[in-house]
Amino acid sequence: MNRRTAFAAALIAMATGIAGCSNTSHVDVMRVLSHGNCQTTDTGVRTIDYATLATYRGAHLLGMTESPDATQNPAHLVAIVPAQYPTAGFTVQLLGEQTLTEKLLTLTVHVDEPPADAVLAQMVTHPCLVVGIADPRVERVRVMNAGAILGEVALPASAQAPSP
Repeated sequence: MNRRTAFAAALIAMATGIAGCSNTSHVDVMRVLSHGNCQTTDTGVRTIDYATLATYRGAHLLGMTESPDATQNPAHLVAIVPAQYPTAGFTVQLLGEQTLTEKLLTLTVHVDEPPADAVLAQMVTHPCLVVGIADPRVERVRVMNAGAILGEVALPASAQAPSP
């Protein structure tokens, strides 16, 4: 083995060791709703159900049943409403890749503001982002905005059926 091959093998071994020591892992986060003016006055971070999700859009659920698979491994809905704003044009965006560290999933969001010279309706708005998380490893979700904690919420325990 020449020096170059030995050096490459050492780098690969080091990278594998570093990755193996890390306590973070990737979690898929589904964007369920991103709306510039949700029909809520509750700001912050909280878990919601499907009926509440419908009200965020100004609608109602007529009736719904869930499959047994959905009850055993539910997609938990987390609503993120950073604040109340004086005009239309604000949106909430999910940034970067989300990772799980010791059952805590940290999400980073950014509030996009309308351009300073935009002509906008003068009305109170509540932009929101609702995400779905189906990974059973996640027990808590923390949401960061501009380097500060916007909120943290515990996810309800799933109704896992006991193994035979």
